Amino acid sequence: MKKKLQTDRFEGDIAVLFDMEKNLYDVPKDLFGFELHEGDYLEVTFENGVPVSAVFLAEETEAARQKIRALMAKMRRKKM
Repeated sequence: MKKKLQTDRFEGDIAVLFDMEKNLYDVPKDLFGFELHEGDYLEVTFENGVPVSAVFLAEETEAARQKIRALMAKMRRKKM
C-alpha cells in the first residue's frame, strides 16, 4: 500500500511523518536514499504496515513551499 506523507520533524534517527488525516508515522531515516527536510512530501510504500520504500515528491513539495512563501509575503504586506 502506498501513502502520501509529509515530513513533520526528526527525532534522532527517526523521521516523523503525517498523512492528510494527521496520522503520525515514525520511519527510520535510513529508509530514505535522499536528504529529507521538514515539510517534504513523500510517497511511502508499506508492506504489512511496515515502510519499505519512499519516493520524494518534488512537485508537491515545491508547490507547498511556494504557497507558504506567498502567504508569508501577504502577511508582511498587511503589517505595514
